Amino acid sequence: MADISGLPEFWKEFSALEQQVDYFVTARLFDGTPAVWPQELNYIRWRHLVATELGVDPMAVQLVGSARLGYSMNPKKNFRKFHEGSDLDIAVISPELFDKAWGELRQLIEDELFPRNKNYLRKLVFEECIALDIVLPRLSFGEQWSRSRDLFIQDLGDAFRNCEINYRLYRNHASLRSYQVKSVNIARDRAIEEGVHHG
Repeated sequence: MADISGLPEFWKEFSALEQQVDYFVTARLFDGTPAVWPQELNYIRWRHLVATELGVDPMAVQLVGSARLGYSMNPKKNFRKFHEGSDLDIAVISPELFDKAWGELRQLIEDELFPRNKNYLRKLVFEECIALDIVLPRLSFGEQWSRSRDLFIQDLGDAFRNCEINYRLYRNHASLRSYQVKSVNIARDRAIEEGVHHG
């Protein structure tokens, strides 16, 4: 069941939103309550908790990925639907934290601590997005952010107990949007390629 592709569902929602990539990102990724959200839990309150714990403004926190849409936008994951082992991807938009992390990362990359991930990290920094899964323990705010993960999961209840939280740090809203637009474009092209758009 976990491997079922969400591509047909994506296409249905994408079509309902006039097949406009940018509008899809606004409507489905940045607005409203995530698809898999527990009904009894207020999403805005949870975002507020996350923001408070991480020391950022609540408007700077967005849940993205399969927890937001109900399916992954990642072709490598075959656009599979959200399941109990899925990750929760939290996007944090903060120019100050981005610059701080970027400065610390530059030092880490120079110190050869991440030989395998060096190009990946450089690519993400270039896109003004830092995936914190690899580097979080080595950043100055890493310990606090790592500890907070348990609190966020606990707050969500049993259905999310096996979920991992991944943080992605974006320099600004434009870089977050640009990253999401790229994913939607890939999903759109794949849906057309696979003939899902005829379904």
